[in-house]
Amino acid sequence: MADVMSAKAKGKQKLMPGSFGPEDYIDFYDNPFDNPFDNLESIQDAFRARESRVPWSANNLSDVDVTNVDWYEYTPPKALSKVPNITSQVLLDIVLSSIENVKTQAADQKRQKLDDEQSKLAEDNAKKLNKGKEPYLPIIIPQDKPVPDVQTSRLSMTSQSDSISTVISPYPAVPAKTEKRRMFALRKLFQRSRQRGESSATGSARETIRKIYESRQSSEGSAPGHFLLKSESAEELVECVSCLDDFSPKEVIKVPCHSYCRDCFVRLISTAVQNEQQWPPKCCLNPIPASIIVRFIPSELKATFQDRSSEWDIPIGERIYCSHQGCNLLVKPKNISARKREGTCDNRHTTCTICRDPGHKGKECERDPDMELTNMLAEEEGWKRCFNCNALVEHREACQHMTCRCGTQFCYVCGLRWRTCSCTAQQLDDIKTAAETKREQRLLKEQNEVEEFRQILLQIEEFEREEALKAELLRQEQERLEEERRQRELEERVRQESIRRRDIELKYQELRAILDQLHELQQVLVEVDQDEMANDLATETATAKEELAKQQETERSELNSLIMIKMADKEYELNKEFQIRAAEENDIEEAYHEKLQAYWKEKDNGEAEIEKSMLAIRKRMDLSQHMWQKWKKETMQLHEASLKEDQSLREEIMYSKKHRLDATCEENGKDLVNWKKAEKKWLEMVILERERLMNEWEVKEVEGDADSLFSPDSDSAVVVA
Repeated sequence: MADVMSAKAKGKQKLMPGSFGPEDYIDFYDNPFDNPFDNLESIQDAFRARESRVPWSANNLSDVDVTNVDWYEYTPPKALSKVPNITSQVLLDIVLSSIENVKTQAADQKRQKLDDEQSKLAEDNAKKLNKGKEPYLPIIIPQDKPVPDVQTSRLSMTSQSDSISTVISPYPAVPAKTEKRRMFALRKLFQRSRQRGESSATGSARETIRKIYESRQSSEGSAPGHFLLKSESAEELVECVSCLDDFSPKEVIKVPCHSYCRDCFVRLISTAVQNEQQWPPKCCLNPIPASIIVRFIPSELKATFQDRSSEWDIPIGERIYCSHQGCNLLVKPKNISARKREGTCDNRHTTCTICRDPGHKGKECERDPDMELTNMLAEEEGWKRCFNCNALVEHREACQHMTCRCGTQFCYVCGLRWRTCSCTAQQLDDIKTAAETKREQRLLKEQNEVEEFRQILLQIEEFEREEALKAELLRQEQERLEEERRQRELEERVRQESIRRRDIELKYQELRAILDQLHELQQVLVEVDQDEMANDLATETATAKEELAKQQETERSELNSLIMIKMADKEYELNKEFQIRAAEENDIEEAYHEKLQAYWKEKDNGEAEIEKSMLAIRKRMDLSQHMWQKWKKETMQLHEASLKEDQSLREEIMYSKKHRLDATCEENGKDLVNWKKAEKKWLEMVILERERLMNEWEVKEVEGDADSLFSPDSDSAVVVA
C-alpha cells in the first residue's frame, strides 16, 4: 500500500514525509447516508402546508354594525376577564394579552379620530379666516444706498486729528494692556512676512486667513492691509513671540518660525540643554539651526550646548560612559579603539566597550563570546599565545623556536622566552601529534554525530510516515463513526422533532378547544349581562314611569283639594264680609227707623210715612245686596279661574316631566343598544385577537426552536363544567 501511495505521490506537490494528500483516501470509504436535513425540511414544509383550521369565530360570531357607534369609547366587558377553572399559563397569558392589545387598538383609533377632528376644525377655521380676504402681496422698497457694515465702518473709520491713525470704535474703550495684546494678536494674524510665510502649521493657517481676508477686501474695493492702520514707526518694531514685547529688528533673533528677544532666546536654549526630552531646541516643533544658536548665546552656555550636542546626538544604546567612580564622563567616539575594544575618557580612564567595566589591561574580556570560541578552537588545534602581545601563534613546520609578529621569541612547547627552557623537538612532535589526534577525533565525532543525526531523521521520517498512515486510517474510521453517530442523532432528532410537533399540535388543539369553550362561556356571560342590563333598564323605566304617574296623580288630587279649600276659604271670607255688612246695614236700618219714629212721633200719618221711608231704604238695601251677590259670584269665578290657571301650569310641568322621562328612557334605550353593539364588537375583537395570538404562539413554538427537543408543559389546562 505504501508503494502504491508513493507512486501516486510522484509528480504532485511535495508533502511532509509520511503524510497523504486528500485524493489518496478518496476511495477508502463511501458516504452510505443521505442528507439527513431533508427529513427535517419535509416536516417543516408539511407543517406549513397543513390544512388551516376553521376558527370558532367564523361560525359563532355574527357581524356587528358599529357604523354609528364608537365602540372604543366603551370599556371592555367584564366577562372577558373571567376565566373560571383555567390553569394553563398559556391561556391566561393569551387572555390578558388579547385584552391589552385590543385596548391599544382602541386607543389608537380614538387618537386617530381626535386628530381627524382637530385637522378638520383647523381647516374650517382657516377657511373662515381666509374667506373674503385678498391675497397678500409683499411690497419691496429698493434701497438707494447700501447699508454700511457696522464692523467694517468700525474698522475703517479713523481719526484725522492724530499723526498716528487709530481705530474709531463705537464700542466702549478697553484697557491699554488688553488693547495692546489685541494689537499683537491682529499683527500676528495679518501682518506676517508675505515673501517667506510661515514654516509651521499654525503659521500656514494664519497666512491663509490673511490671504483670504486681503482677497475679500480687494474684491470690495478697499486696499488690503487696512484692517489695522499703523504709523511708519510702529511697523519697524518686531514682536517677541515669548514675552509679546516690541523690540527693534536689531535686538531680536529671527528663527525659521518667529522672532525672539535675546533674553527669551537664551532662556529657551538653557531649558533645552538641561532636559534631553526638550533636545534639540525647537520653535513650533521645528529644530533651530545650531549656527543660529552658537551666534547669540554666551560662551559658557555655548560650551554646554556643544557638549550636549556631542553627547545627545549619539543614540542612547551606543553611548559609552566612563566606568571610574566619580568620573562618569562620556567617552568620545574618537577615543574608542575598535581593535582593543577599549575607550578612554578625558581623564585618561579606560573602559571596556563590551562589559562597560574598567579596562582589562591587555587581557581579553571574559564576557566576549567570540574570544571564548577562539580559545576553545586554539586548545583543540594546539595553538599558543605570545607572552608579550597575547596573540595566538600556529606552528606549521621546523623547530619549536617561534618568532611573533611583535618580534618576541618564545618556545612553542612551554611558551617561555626562547633559550630559557630545555624543551625538545620530540615534545613538539608530541604536542602536534596530540593536536592532530584531537582534530581527527573531533572530525570523527562530528561525522558520527552527523550520521547519527541522519539515522535519527530517517527513523523519525519512517515513524512519522507510519504514524501518519495510522492517524489517517484512524481519522477516517473516526469520521465514519462520527458520521454514523451524527446520522443516528439526526434520525433521533427527526423522530423527536416529529413527536414534538405532534405534541405541540395536540397541545394547541386542546388549548383551542378550551379557548372555544371559554369563548362560548364569555359570549353567554356577555349576553346574560346585557339581558340583565336590559331587564334592569326596563324595570327602572317602568318603575320611574309608575312612580311619576303616582306622584302626578297624588299631586293632582292634592291640587284639586287645595283648589276646593282655597275656594271654600274665599267663599267663607266673602260670606263673613257679607255678614259684617248685613249687620252694619241692620244697624243703619234700625238707627234710621228710630230717627223716623222720633221725627213722625206726634205727627199725623206718621206710621205710614215711616213705613214708606223704610220701604224705600229697604229697596235700596236689597238692590245693593243683589249687586254684592253678583260681585261675589264674579269674584269667585275669577278666583276659580286663577286657581285653574295655576292648575294648568302644574299640569304642564307634570307633562314636561313625563315627556323628559320618556325622552330619557328612549335615550337610555338607544345607549343600551349602542352598549350592546360595543360589547359585541369588543367580544369580536378580543376573540379574533386571541385566535391570532394562539396561531402566532403555535408557529413560534414550532418553528422558533425546531432543532431542540420538546419538553411537555407541566401545566395542564382543564375546564371544569
